Amino acid sequence: MGVYTDFRERLIAQYGAMSPQLQRVARYMLDHPDDVALKSMRALALAVDVPPSTINRLMKTIGIESYQEFRLGYQNRLRDMPASYAGRARQLQHRSVGSEMVTPSNDAVRGGENDLINEILHQEHGNLVRSYGVEMRAALMAACTHIEGARRVFVLGRRAAFPAAFQFAYAYRLFGDNLTLVDGAAGTFGDQLRGIGRRDVMLAVCLSPYTNDTLQMVDYAVAQKTTLISVTDSDVSPLARHASVNLVVADASPSFFQSFTAAVSIMQALVALLVARGGETALQQIAVAEKQLSVFDTYWQDQGPKRNNRS
Repeated sequence: MGVYTDFRERLIAQYGAMSPQLQRVARYMLDHPDDVALKSMRALALAVDVPPSTINRLMKTIGIESYQEFRLGYQNRLRDMPASYAGRARQLQHRSVGSEMVTPSNDAVRGGENDLINEILHQEHGNLVRSYGVEMRAALMAACTHIEGARRVFVLGRRAAFPAAFQFAYAYRLFGDNLTLVDGAAGTFGDQLRGIGRRDVMLAVCLSPYTNDTLQMVDYAVAQKTTLISVTDSDVSPLARHASVNLVVADASPSFFQSFTAAVSIMQALVALLVARGGETALQQIAVAEKQLSVFDTYWQDQGPKRNNRS
């Protein structure tokens, strides 16, 4: 176990017993590991809006001598990452939204709106970069192993998380026939979870603010000894505390609403990995699915230019 992993697991293990102020710092550290590596204790305290003494109290709570020792573990993690990721992380820390975008003289879009578009682009790029770190890659492999060994796969995503859940369910059904999309149509949540048990997997998507009915269904699945894979925004989210595998995604956005770009992308990556590992069986199932879709003329096809028979 690396030093960074040890420190991270200490934060998660002690999280439930911490005061609300210590929890706020611990969650920030878990969700923004690059900040810990790149910022001083004073700068980090300013980012979390707590006194520096709170960080010292947190270090004592998890049995670390000093913040410098803690920070060094996070710096080593950053150095061990692929150069492209480390470089992008540093750029993300120090970037500023460009305000010098040249627009045509007849462009009706104001400079401030161009700045917002630039900021959205940079933020979504940053969300993807942070979400595809070393920890995510290992977690994706572990998630694939659980899904491949499952009797049934239950996919859950409510409200804004539904598109990510549906994306996975739609693509997975092209090569797998053991999936249930828990959408609760006509109030059938209980019906759709009937028979769920220890040989099954629930793949649940939920970002803050966490939807109560998602948490209720997750609690039920866990009570039935079902393996939970969470797609969520923190290692200490209500989902993550019960999960066998956490796929932690970044959801920052300059908008009033959080971003689900990384969540959708991770679900697509999970499907791609499952197909890549599925061998000839997966290819045959996809071919059968395509043939069935063609019976219903599901997709438009360009027939090419039509010849004028009278010419």
